[in-house]
Amino acid sequence: MWKKEIGSAFSEIIVLEDIICTMTSETTDSVTGSEFLIAFDKKNGDEIWKTKVDSIFFDVDGWGDGPKSTPTYDEDNIYCFSGFSKLTAISKKTGKIIWVVDFVAEFGSSVPRWGASTSPILVDNILIMEVGGTESRGFAAFNKKNGEVIWMKGNGFTTYSSPAITEIDGETQILFTNGSNLHSYNTKGDSLWTFQMPIRNPNSHPVFIEPNKIFISALGSVGFVIVEIIDNKPTQLLQGSTMKNDYSSSVYRDGYIYGFNIATLQCISAETGEKVWTKRGFGKGSFILVNDKLVVLSDQGKLILVEASPDGYSERGSFQAIEGKCWTAPSFADGKVYVRNLTEMACYKIIKN
Repeated sequence: MWKKEIGSAFSEIIVLEDIICTMTSETTDSVTGSEFLIAFDKKNGDEIWKTKVDSIFFDVDGWGDGPKSTPTYDEDNIYCFSGFSKLTAISKKTGKIIWVVDFVAEFGSSVPRWGASTSPILVDNILIMEVGGTESRGFAAFNKKNGEVIWMKGNGFTTYSSPAITEIDGETQILFTNGSNLHSYNTKGDSLWTFQMPIRNPNSHPVFIEPNKIFISALGSVGFVIVEIIDNKPTQLLQGSTMKNDYSSSVYRDGYIYGFNIATLQCISAETGEKVWTKRGFGKGSFILVNDKLVVLSDQGKLILVEASPDGYSERGSFQAIEGKCWTAPSFADGKVYVRNLTEMACYKIIKN
């Protein structure tokens, strides 16, 4: 449908009613630049507004400059997080900044080696964030209207993972993976339970398995663990090495977990951890689950539609969607797939055949 240059970042593309948004960056020279939240027209990719949110984060290893967090939104505003840990609320209509919270200045948060990467999550009109602050300011909920702290709890350093929201036994639970701990809080900030994991520092999100299980995966000798929650008491059910997520999160569907085991797309049993099928050739790619299909983007920009089935690896179609380094998961809405590499994005309409 269209393709355009947008600036360096790894943020995913969020799709709203009539616009799409993502974070980008631009360099002024070799040591200065800016990070932005930009809104584009869904029809043609034309820029609608562009708002500076911080100075640019330069990657010390040369993997890619700019922000890595993915924004979220409600009916009025979009909420984004910069590489230097500034949380900003921006008007969806005008691009005007509503409020800013600087985690480093206000909470003593540290900026990790590859930049702040956690993504904001909305639940019950509060904005949930991993803060990584000093003095028991690891995790927090903010008032989405003005950025004021509603609660701030726990000890936790700044990581590359994002919180996850789930419901167990009718209660909303907010999950944080931090170090070797899996924490659960309710929306009031009360600690529900903590589980010490046999893995450390997962970058990928926790995956919920109905009705009361959680899958967590990371690089290391122990690749994953599945925890069962009964009466707010966590018990380890399974651990194994058949799924080792790096930065791309897994998904669960009908008794099976699909994910990238480092650089191999795999399906494993959620009951036994047994490997069901594998497929190489996508590098350290990423994907999303859309109905019964995996929409996979290789790390070199090839887009592949794959059946989310334990019956074996089965492609429904593939094409080269974009060139270059692709470490960002695709987005899907209204029959269209949005993809980006480090500096460019594109929109494709999926036609059934």
